[in-house]
Amino acid sequence: MDHCCCPGASFDLPSQRSRIQPSGPTAPGYVLLEHQRYPDRRLELRGGVQWMGRSGAKHEIDVSAIPAAIGEAIRNNGGGYPHGLPIIGIECKDRGGFGPLDETRQTLARMYDLVLVTRHILGWSCHIFETQTNQQWGNWSSRYISFFRKGAFGIVRASQFQSGAATLASHYHIAHYPDIYTYPTSISTLQSRFRTVLSEIALY
Repeated sequence: MDHCCCPGASFDLPSQRSRIQPSGPTAPGYVLLEHQRYPDRRLELRGGVQWMGRSGAKHEIDVSAIPAAIGEAIRNNGGGYPHGLPIIGIECKDRGGFGPLDETRQTLARMYDLVLVTRHILGWSCHIFETQTNQQWGNWSSRYISFFRKGAFGIVRASQFQSGAATLASHYHIAHYPDIYTYPTSISTLQSRFRTVLSEIALY
């Protein structure tokens, strides 16, 4: 049984970056998002999960959304890593000072390694897949920007960003959410982007 399904159990977040753990009462929790009208549109919102890049490198994303079908296949078959670009990918920076350009470059580099612009060796055309049962989800594209534009990708920061970072972020559809603790607009803008992506999930 998944941790999030145990009535009365504590909701434990991952203590460190890791793969998706096998099903069990001590596995880290996640938030299950289900569409009221379309039961097939189900997502898991997870913290600290590592995704497998095309290079074979693993990339931790602080907050990411994965199709529930992919998450279930991984959990029910011993655990592992999702492959592909998340539907939602948010980096959290609880830091003062101005967010440097390199911070945005690092986020973009992760996205570039994760996005499936080249087809799988078996010829799969998908957005996300897992290797335990070869479950696939979403549509394939040969263009980076097409993938980036669809999702909700961003950096949430406790302080501001350098102006040069905004130019790079905007081009690649990486949103900046400054002063997240004190600037209500950042929170409302992030929530709005979440809602938009969730409402358009059928287009993936």
